[in-house]
Parts: sequence; structure tokens; C-alpha cells
Amino acid sequence: MRIKDYKGRNKLSVSSDLHEFLMRCREKILEEDSMVLGILWGEVGCGKSLKAQHMGVVVDPTLDKGIDKKSIERIGFDHEEFIDAVIKYRQSAVIGDEGITLFFSRKVMTKEGRLISELMNQIRQKNLFVIICVPNLLTIDATILESANFVGYVWESTKEIGGREVKLKGNLALYPKLDGDNSKDRIIQHLKIKKSKPNYYKSPPEPFLREPGNPIGETFKKPWYPVGQKKYLEKKESILIKYKEKEEKIGVLDRKRINQRDSGIKALKRITGMTERAISAATGIPRGTINEILATRR
Repeated sequence: MRIKDYKGRNKLSVSSDLHEFLMRCREKILEEDSMVLGILWGEVGCGKSLKAQHMGVVVDPTLDKGIDKKSIERIGFDHEEFIDAVIKYRQSAVIGDEGITLFFSRKVMTKEGRLISELMNQIRQKNLFVIICVPNLLTIDATILESANFVGYVWESTKEIGGREVKLKGNLALYPKLDGDNSKDRIIQHLKIKKSKPNYYKSPPEPFLREPGNPIGETFKKPWYPVGQKKYLEKKESILIKYKEKEEKIGVLDRKRINQRDSGIKALKRITGMTERAISAATGIPRGTINEILATRR
């Protein structure tokens, strides 16, 4: 299927299977008073962000309308930007790029845990199509994973084209949660087993569909960024600078306090034998955070 930009120019081609799936997502947010939440994961630089934009513009063609400030507003690089987009838009596509630390389970403290619950309510009430991009699917908070309608693995590969090896970015294996076929939970369970058992070599479950990536190289078209490549990259760079400055301000003292907290939790578990649930209740720290602290070796 050919996808056009707001000026009617052919810019993107997607398979009929992916197009049908995304049209179903569009139907849910426009006609069924529902939301759609998806998570794309894969290594940095594999093409997740671009794939999310392409999926977003199929569901919501206004994502690229005018390539103006409002378009960029619907791609959040930190949770403040993401929350603003969720509040401002209705029946639209919203993308959370790599910087969305709000959803990482290790980061979710008590206050932000309540915020996640309220944010999910907003996404439902606003009938949004949301895609969150992360490097590792299992770092996502359990509430978000449970609420997701689909997850997708994105990777880069090589392919021989015209007698030479060409890099493909944005290959997609899609795992949705459908009536009678919950491939989303199957891939999550596979990843959890693989994480707990390093020698686990069972093949991952078959995805609902596979979508090839785009060839990258001098003789091929440059990738199409629906919100505008220049503005997208400028915004991404500005957020990276912002995070670098924020990290520098944290200082040694705050890191020392975090280390002291983690050491205290581990000592409490070792000395008393309390369960993770009991430690969470006693300290006010979410159980997911307790689990990750205890799983970290030092």
C-alpha cells in the first residue's frame, strides 16, 4: 500500500497485512471509543523511531500535516513532553521516543507510579494511538506491558541488492494481543525466560506479521520522516543536551544516596528474609523497583 504525505505525494509503502492491522487500530480510536498502545523495542539506531512515525502516520495522517510545530509536539523525548501531548490531543497518534524514562520500571518510584495510572486513564479517555520506543522491552513497567495492545521487535540487517551488501533498517516483527491469538504475551514470556536462563536457546514465537526495513545507502531514497527530518533531529539533539546537563547536576551525593538505599534494601532482605511485597509495603518503594534492586549484583 502506498502512503501519501499531506501534499498527496507518495512517500511510503507498507505491506497489505500491516496496513490492514493499522487500519484496525485507526478504527478503534475513531469509532470505538478505545485506545491503542504499542511498544517497539530494539537496539539503538535500528530504526525504531522512524518505524513508529511510519506506523503513526498510517493511523493518523495529520501526524505530518504542514510539518509544523504541532507535528513535532506529538513526538515526546522525555515524559514531560509526552504527558503534554497526551493532554493536548484526542484521537491522534502520539509517539514516545527513546527518552521516555517514565515507563522504565527501575525509575518508577511511588509518585510516578500513581502518575502512570492517571496517564493510562488519559490515553484511554483521549482515544489515542500511542507507540513507545525503548531499547529493552523488559525495562518497561509491568502496568504498561499489561496494557499494551501490541509489541514489536525492530532490527537492522543486510541484504544483497544489485550485487552489493546493503543495510536494511526498521525490520519489524509484530506481536499483537488479539482475540484468540495473544502473541504479545508469548513473546514477553519468551524474553523473560531467556533473561532468567542465559543458556535458553528456544526460538522466539512466530510473530503475527513481519515487515521488511528500508535499504540505506547512496543509491536509495533517504528515509522519510513524516514530521520533517531536520526538525526531528534538531529536537532530538536538544533533548540529549538537556539530559546531559541534568545528569551533570545530579552530583555524587545523589548517587551515593541511591547506592545507600539499594544497599539497605539488600541488607533488609538478607537479614530478615522479608518478601519483596513486605519490603515494598514497609519502605513505600514499588515492588518492581524492589525486585530490580535485589536482582542487581554489586
